[in-house]
Amino acid sequence: MLKWDKNENIRDAGYWLARKIELIELKAENKKKHINPVIKRGGVFNIELGMGNLGGEKNKKRPCLVITRNELNNGDTVVIIPLSTKLKSKKDSAGKIVPMYKNHMILRKSKYSFLKDDSCVKCEDIRAVDKVRIKEHLGNIDKMDMQLLKKRVLYAFDF
Repeated sequence: MLKWDKNENIRDAGYWLARKIELIELKAENKKKHINPVIKRGGVFNIELGMGNLGGEKNKKRPCLVITRNELNNGDTVVIIPLSTKLKSKKDSAGKIVPMYKNHMILRKSKYSFLKDDSCVKCEDIRAVDKVRIKEHLGNIDKMDMQLLKKRVLYAFDF
């Protein structure tokens, strides 16, 4: 059963509204100063996704992987996939631990030391965010893993 605490949700919504106003003001300030950060595909950044999102929508400040092609990253928004530490995995025929679903990809802390934990890229969680939500750059995913991720994104959206 879904646990829902009305008071907690109201508190989160109030916090997020105040924070969102701060982000809107920061965006206006950045525009005045012509600040437009350079964001590259494959970068992992801490990004503020908000509070009190619905159902399985990812929220809070969390690591996210930028997947937009670099030529499109000059605008106000980029396309990202939030990372999750909730890993659903299984063993393949060789005994290797692999994601449970074809549209998921596991990034190992042992390979990407900037991650706090092993993390899952759940390709169904793709979303666009304004660059003002982007905070610290944590690191980059290598080209080989980006190619594997591309296959999983294509699988998720059946293109």
